[in-house]
Amino acid sequence: MAQAYTVPPILRLKRSTQSGNFVMTAAWQTVYANDQLYAWMFGSGRIDLTNMVAGDAIEIRVSTRNESLGAYIVEDLFDYLDAQPTGKQKIVIGPIVDTFGVLIEMRQTAVAVDLITCYSQFFDAIR
Repeated sequence: MAQAYTVPPILRLKRSTQSGNFVMTAAWQTVYANDQLYAWMFGSGRIDLTNMVAGDAIEIRVSTRNESLGAYIVEDLFDYLDAQPTGKQKIVIGPIVDTFGVLIEMRQTAVAVDLITCYSQFFDAIR
């Protein structure tokens, strides 16, 4: 059965099955990875850092590919220290258009009490 959409296909973002809870460790952990042989759109990512307390440190690294099967290049590296201020606990990674791959990795570089569990959601539009 055919379906009619009023929204252009590029704007039909869907929640990635890679979304979920991740327990941080000292090693880089892939929380989202998607590479394609054609250009596509990474819609957004949201990472909840509510569980951080004083003495915790987390790094988030976003890498992309500029060409099909090319090497990943670090685009952004973010450091978060201690408990995050109220209202600033959810980190948003904005859209990345016309990319051949996106890799989002996280690690906990300092532990105050225990390893942190972070809830993450990712949205993409792959044709």
